[in-house]
Amino acid sequence: MRVRRKMIGGQVRYEIAEMFDHRGEVEYRSIVPLGGDADPEEALRKRQAALIDITRALMRLQPLQGADPAIRRKCDALKSRLKSEQERIGLLISAIERLDDSDGDGGGDEEPATDG
Repeated sequence: MRVRRKMIGGQVRYEIAEMFDHRGEVEYRSIVPLGGDADPEEALRKRQAALIDITRALMRLQPLQGADPAIRRKCDALKSRLKSEQERIGLLISAIERLDDSDGDGGGDEEPATDG
């Protein structure tokens, strides 16, 4: 596994990807996107901060959700975002652990930028 750099829409994006052979050629399978952060640990810190922000917003609005249907919808949306963020963090932590385990195999090297 390695951190791979990609150009998407003119912007540099990073992902943790694993290499595999397909018909004699090396290809990559994205495990988890890192966004604009080349450092997986920094991407994890940002995800954890976002999780805290979502949780705080939900805690502020939950007592009011019975009074207004719009607030109830907002709470439902926040709950969905909270679940998604927790899943992303879990995937990222797992990928970071696997990346650390594969450091001897050249993990952490960046792939040349490509569109796609």
